[in-house]
Amino acid sequence: MRRQGRVGRHPGLRRRRVAVGPVVVDVRGTFDRARPPVVLVHGIGMSSRYFLRLADALAPTHDVYALDLPGCGTAPGPRRPLTVPELAEVLAGALPALGLERPVVVGHSMGCQVVVDAVAAAPGLCSGWVLIGPTVDPAARRLAAQAWRLLLDTLREPPATNAVILRDYLRMGPVRYLRTARHMLRDRIEESIHGCAPPGLVVRGERDPIAPRDWTRRLAAAAGARFLEIPGGAHAVQHTGPREVAAACRPFLSACLPPSRPDVPS
Repeated sequence: MRRQGRVGRHPGLRRRRVAVGPVVVDVRGTFDRARPPVVLVHGIGMSSRYFLRLADALAPTHDVYALDLPGCGTAPGPRRPLTVPELAEVLAGALPALGLERPVVVGHSMGCQVVVDAVAAAPGLCSGWVLIGPTVDPAARRLAAQAWRLLLDTLREPPATNAVILRDYLRMGPVRYLRTARHMLRDRIEESIHGCAPPGLVVRGERDPIAPRDWTRRLAAAAGARFLEIPGGAHAVQHTGPREVAAACRPFLSACLPPSRPDVPS
């Protein structure tokens, strides 16, 4: 591990870079082993930045890690964009590289697909999983349909959230984004999720056009997972309503994770 330091306005988080095979993952985390661990996995084109508010909300009670997957945020990209199964392998390799055992893994948007693939391939990887605004709804498995839903969501997000999203999209670049989107659309989360043995929770914002209510309910039912909505939230509800999301998830996290261990060093 290297490149460790403090993170801007989030003094409780530190940066580290971990190698996972030929690629690297950049991490912002609390690195407090005395607390139960939670890992946050971003969606297409995004980074750990839009998870920082949720990380702050969870940090008083949990050891939180927000990842930048290869080619996203500050993590350098491989020569070609990775597929969803390949990103799942990276996630599965990053957890032991960080010294984490059976955390709860939380995905947002395409990050849900990465989480589901990782958990289905390695049921002992985590104690539980949370999907926020999961993609891809089979009723919109075309790039044009996803673009339309993304436009609708942009109109429902506040300017500060859109600014974070746009900055990360520009950093990734349109070519890598579109190639990654093709991998996203090919992945069948509704099939992979049947292999997720640990307990799960599916969350959506009440006004999320990318992850509609009927779709997310069906996805939760397919895995025997719990389902809940955050009132008033759109797709990036973890950024616009971090305290509400943290409060809604906390009972699930408490049921999945052991209590804090004050005798364990950070």
